[in-house]
Amino acid sequence: MNKKVVYQIFVPGGNDTAFVFGTDYTKEEKKIINNVIMQKEKNVEQVGFLGEKEAPELIMAGGEFCGNATRSAAYFYLEGKDGELKLKVNQKDYINAGVKEGLAWCEIPLILDRDIIEEMENDIYKIEMKGMTTIVIKEERAKQYIEKLDTIKDVAMGFIENYNLKEREAVGVMFLEKDKEIIKINPVVWVNAIDTLFYETACGSGTTATAIVESYISGESKSVDVLQPSGHIITATVNIDGKKASRAIICGNIFCNNEIRKFDI
Repeated sequence: MNKKVVYQIFVPGGNDTAFVFGTDYTKEEKKIINNVIMQKEKNVEQVGFLGEKEAPELIMAGGEFCGNATRSAAYFYLEGKDGELKLKVNQKDYINAGVKEGLAWCEIPLILDRDIIEEMENDIYKIEMKGMTTIVIKEERAKQYIEKLDTIKDVAMGFIENYNLKEREAVGVMFLEKDKEIIKINPVVWVNAIDTLFYETACGSGTTATAIVESYISGESKSVDVLQPSGHIITATVNIDGKKASRAIICGNIFCNNEIRKFDI
């Protein structure tokens, strides 16, 4: 193996994401590249691989869907300028995404033919989306766990195991709280293929799942501003009818580190 890896770091809502240029890597090479970048870049929480400019494509290292990475990829392909494109994600979905007035947005791939929300127990909901399963724990229930952030990853993995979700591509556990009447998430995300477990600084899929729960409880579609641990806001707009959702979009800011970085594998 003798390949040069070239990458750049984007920061969507505080969620540091490394983009490797090129998708021509085996599954094992992607895992190696992911691990090297994680060791080199202590703030990076996820790694994706980008296709050529003429054919916009994003493949995450673990094969999961990532809303913040998808927004960042749209920002990259559009060079930060207002516009819209269709982005191929993880070799299977084509996602509408774009930039508007400096904010990057993307649709979230939903499961359209069945119910996607289930109340697992009091104040705990499971939301199924393509490439991501999310557990949302409402504020009162989450209080006891948020008080001990040093153990919150272990608690999250406990929920994942108790609900028999370890075979899923990726699972997020959102511990909610209120910050001056704005919903704040404390997101823990586990990715199966690369076995990573992060308390993330921002989470687009978790933001979407939170908005779906809020819409389901209220009985109406809505836009929800969700405060991230980074201090940034990501807005999720969802169309929901009962336990089915027909559309979801997330939108928020993107910062880009212009430094191009390299290493060999």
